[in-house]
Amino acid sequence: MTARRQSSLLARAGACLLGLLPLFASAAEEPVWREIDPDNLVIMELYESQVAIELNPLFAPKTVQQFRKLVQDRFYDGLSFYRVIDGFVAQGGDGSDLGELSLVPLIESEFEAKLPEDVEFTLVQKDDMFAAETGFIDGFAVGRDSTGENAWLTHCPGIIAMARNDAPDSSRTDFYIVIGQSPRYLDRNMNVFGRIVYGMDIVQKIRRGPTAANGIFQNETESTRIRRMRLASDLPEQERLTAYVMDTNSKGFRSILKDRRNRKQKFFLHKPPEVLDICQVPMAGRVTR
Repeated sequence: MTARRQSSLLARAGACLLGLLPLFASAAEEPVWREIDPDNLVIMELYESQVAIELNPLFAPKTVQQFRKLVQDRFYDGLSFYRVIDGFVAQGGDGSDLGELSLVPLIESEFEAKLPEDVEFTLVQKDDMFAAETGFIDGFAVGRDSTGENAWLTHCPGIIAMARNDAPDSSRTDFYIVIGQSPRYLDRNMNVFGRIVYGMDIVQKIRRGPTAANGIFQNETESTRIRRMRLASDLPEQERLTAYVMDTNSKGFRSILKDRRNRKQKFFLHKPPEVLDICQVPMAGRVTR
């Protein structure tokens, strides 16, 4: 067997173990794809490539409003991911979270929301470790309390939230992306306002900071920098990207959830219990120009 052939087989085997290849294989229906509103689509350019971010004004309207303005003012262009902890988060901005002087106004806490009754909720799991139930609302992983009245965005890999100090209303400019295990203990404690829908492989290449310094770069020239950020709706038509994500209200998506909850593949010698962690549902999107 050639080295190339062996490498290919190992790659396929690894993908099968992660459940990536059979994602749609046993689904009764293909999922429907939803186009992201250009006003809620941010294109972040790192020097390696582009990353697409979907904003969520339903859960965090004030945070999204301020983030949009900062993007349109080109505030983040040239700034760095100055605090990056492997297996946790990549945090970027102007360092105001560390006490650097900033004239940007603070944001009120938006840790949870009372949503209109007509908002569709696609159930994933009841009696989750951190919520009475979890599910999806318009592609975002959500937790709800036992009354169903209070909902919040969960800290799954790829989500974006504003950093803050001890005071609840102390978010300002600095944001973080979850790049490792799901820190669900932060749910309902941070302004979660978006998620990576394309380019998570690029995000994972962001340079990690020194462990001894809690991931904070002492030499800023060693950190990964943001080349620029733009709202898709502000880009010229010839430069604009269109992003699509799975419609989590569709029958096809519910079929995927059922398949992942009840794993019947012959691979499993010991069948897993019929539970499904909200953060174990792949939610990558795709982009076109």
